[in-house]
Amino acid sequence: MQNPNRRRFLGTLAAGAALAGGAGLATRALAAPQAVVVGGGPAGAAAALALRDMRPDAPVLLIERDPRRLGRSAGAFDRPAAGPDLAALRRAGVQVVLDDVVGLDWRAARLELFSGRRLAFDALMLAPGTAPLDEPIPGLDAVARHRWPAAWGSAREGQRLAAQLAALPEKAHVVLRLPSPLSHPQAALDRALRLAALLTRTRPAARLTVLEAGATPGLADRFRAVAAPGMTWLTGPEGGAVLSVDAPAGTLETGAGRLRADVVNFVGLQGAGAIARVAGLADASGWCPVDAAGRSLHRSETLILGDARKGATRQVAAALASARDAARA
Repeated sequence: MQNPNRRRFLGTLAAGAALAGGAGLATRALAAPQAVVVGGGPAGAAAALALRDMRPDAPVLLIERDPRRLGRSAGAFDRPAAGPDLAALRRAGVQVVLDDVVGLDWRAARLELFSGRRLAFDALMLAPGTAPLDEPIPGLDAVARHRWPAAWGSAREGQRLAAQLAALPEKAHVVLRLPSPLSHPQAALDRALRLAALLTRTRPAARLTVLEAGATPGLADRFRAVAAPGMTWLTGPEGGAVLSVDAPAGTLETGAGRLRADVVNFVGLQGAGAIARVAGLADASGWCPVDAAGRSLHRSETLILGDARKGATRQVAAALASARDAARA
């Protein structure tokens, strides 16, 4: 019997192929392309375009599991991720494979795809983006993550969070939890300000508590300077660390005591995307260490793009800059 996850993926792949048909996308394996870019976020797509611009006679192949991710605009509760879209890639002659990379054979210089296909590469650029990491917080299980969506790069979770906020009682309490370290400090501040503005406009009697596990310099002060009464930001030293959770009861044990919330936007710890960890490109921090040129310190033949790099500023402009620099490397 076919694996249900694979069956679901192949169904998505077929739907994507139908969408791609009018956009000139390639969904078949291509033999040994000179350059392969993995990941169709801002950095990956920009790198593919830059490679085509600099080497117009060399084939460039981009692998992305979801064509809707290319050039998508951020939703109400999503990290900004606007990059080159499908039309721009098509015009430039970039070949796009709709699939997911699940393994990497370094010795054979070959990618293993979820669909079962294999692709050889001569040069590899990896833009895996970010993904949540496990945290040893008692009670933080799959049920808790579903009840308390992060909405951090997931459109589906963003829709669920928006629905929860729309159903709030008048005197509700909303909690935004932020991990330490913060992968995207500016996006975290934007999220807090967006939640505060929404509550001020739609539930003026509601309260917002931001729980930051760490203490990112200046972040809490910038929030407090503009937040309305009833909007609180607690840093780690002030009791903002979450010690345990009980999602069915709607409670969080923190350094400042127990909090009860109607809606919790629980943003988890982030690291480089799964393929970076599977390929051995991430270190103990969960991020990919690189040199000044963006080359992996674990695999110097591979360029790491965008947010997955250790020490990256993790803003769209920086991701695009990393892609342009990598194309010139």
